[in-house]
Amino acid sequence: MHPHSFDLNLLCAFDAIYRSQSISLAAVELGLTQPGVSSALKRLRDSVGDPLFVRTSRGVRSTPFADNMAPKVAQALKILSAIDHPVTFTPATSAVEFKIYISDAGLQIVVPQVVKRMNAHAPHVSLTVVDLRPDEVIAALDKGDIDMAVGYFLEMPNWARQQVVRATSYVCAVRKSHPRIRDELTLEGFLAERHCAYWTSGSSHNKVEQTLSRKKLTRDVAFRSPNFTSMLLLASQSDMIATVPEDLAFTFSRIFDIRIHAPPVAFPRFEIRQYWHERQHADPASKWLRRLFRAVADGLPHAAA
Repeated sequence: MHPHSFDLNLLCAFDAIYRSQSISLAAVELGLTQPGVSSALKRLRDSVGDPLFVRTSRGVRSTPFADNMAPKVAQALKILSAIDHPVTFTPATSAVEFKIYISDAGLQIVVPQVVKRMNAHAPHVSLTVVDLRPDEVIAALDKGDIDMAVGYFLEMPNWARQQVVRATSYVCAVRKSHPRIRDELTLEGFLAERHCAYWTSGSSHNKVEQTLSRKKLTRDVAFRSPNFTSMLLLASQSDMIATVPEDLAFTFSRIFDIRIHAPPVAFPRFEIRQYWHERQHADPASKWLRRLFRAVADGLPHAAA
């Protein structure tokens, strides 16, 4: 049997005859004439080199060859019939593994709540956060190494779908017992202190430096890190100022010994978005993951609260 030249309709005829053990009943089921089904059976017999069915007083009876062939044909037809069926995703039973990239701030703020909801509603689903530099994210999405990226990116190719999940800005964090900064952070005080700065290859978090440069202001950066949390930790244990996304600062102000101040310079707000490849746009599992992240982000308290 050569698949490239084989008429799959013959398998439908075989399956109907085998289940009913009758050529006439198979013809009724298939909506064909009895001679048409008999003709299909003859062609199939010639193809496989076996009579498949022999006549009896009660219809037809399958040969051992047909008995061996029947479950394989039934499975093949089942697979073929499901080809055009929509893909489904059931959180309670699915065991899919999602791979994502998410920014440092999102990893600390959003992911714990996402995993908590996954454990409650999708106990067999797993989530892996892939360690990438920001400038590696686009290639990872394009190759399928990650299912989604969550963060702040200035440019994405036109095949990347995107959705805003959070609008935020920057604040300044200092330790509560800072000897010079008390209830207010002035521009003079801001420029007089040493600073922690965020830096990593390909990051879009350079608006702080761009804004200061545009205003011809220079700060004394003593520590650069690709990790916002390390900046907050250092600020809590030194006299340095850490300028970080407000959601992260307010989250860690409950843990670290820090006080949050509005920056004395108007840094622009920015949008945290989730990105996915066009090829995954209609995938039910991908849709569920995007809804989950969006719901968690929507439920975060606002910094002003």
